[in-house]
Amino acid sequence: MEQLDQLKVSVIIPIFNVERFLRRCIESVQNQSHVNLEIILVDDGSTDASGMICDAYAEKDCRIRVIHKQNNGVSAARNSGMDIATGEYICFVDGDDYVMSDYVEYLLHLSIVHHTPISISTEVYTSFELKQCKDTTEIIYTGEQATEAILCYKLLIGVNNKLFGRSFLEEKNIRFIEGLPIGEGFNFNTAAFQRADQIAVGHRKVYFYRKDNSDSVTTKFNAEKWKAGLYALHRIKEDFTIHSERIELAWDFAWWRTNSDVYDLLILADASKEYPDMYRRCREAMKENALSCFKVPTSAKNRLRALVMAVCPGLVPAAMKLRKRKYHVKVTHK
Repeated sequence: MEQLDQLKVSVIIPIFNVERFLRRCIESVQNQSHVNLEIILVDDGSTDASGMICDAYAEKDCRIRVIHKQNNGVSAARNSGMDIATGEYICFVDGDDYVMSDYVEYLLHLSIVHHTPISISTEVYTSFELKQCKDTTEIIYTGEQATEAILCYKLLIGVNNKLFGRSFLEEKNIRFIEGLPIGEGFNFNTAAFQRADQIAVGHRKVYFYRKDNSDSVTTKFNAEKWKAGLYALHRIKEDFTIHSERIELAWDFAWWRTNSDVYDLLILADASKEYPDMYRRCREAMKENALSCFKVPTSAKNRLRALVMAVCPGLVPAAMKLRKRKYHVKVTHK
């Protein structure tokens, strides 16, 4: 087995106006137990002090490389980092998150021990969940199994908490789709998973996904952003290289789930009258794809919701309005 410490891992961190959190993020990567790192900081046209913070850290740590570029979105930032990466493996961290000291070591261990081009941890720390996962099992998915799992939201849809072989990404020409304001990680992952023979999966929490304002949950609804999210899901289907019934059903579920999320936000934000076409299309998509919830591995909660939406759709808005006592949702216009 290849010695782990001989393998260089490129950690790509896209950064845009995160000066409040950036130092902790960078230092958490610097302090990894696996020290053979290339840390690529991509300043995506920040207007705060983020760029200067990047340069200051680069002056003191020769492992750090900094890219300053015009703002063009997180996909372009990650692609820029991938363009200059020299490590045998690549992983991603967002500039407002941070990682545990064994983040790289754990994911690298999974890939090397199980001889896979991709490794994943299914769990992350958040402000609401600070306990380590007790499940220490390690399993192997085929590309089809992993694609089904992520479309069914059994795996985290973002690229964080995952490790990719650089040569694998280059050989398969896997890149981030630039211009997508939401769903870019989902697309990247499904493209990669379908093209991998095997993927190593563990459950240890090694990544902290930051959620601001943990005392009260606030969701901002942006109609244009969510339209782009639905478009991103269509792009996933267009990119399918695995054409099987289980993948088609999993995509149908993802379509149901995404439309369900948008529908919820429209109701919580009292925006259904402002966006009547979106509201109608979401309702139709939820009814048309409700059966998928009973054909894929998902929760009883999702199945109950699908059944209610198909039989008595008026109950869903009523239930969502009750939730407004607990959740505060803002509508944003961009």
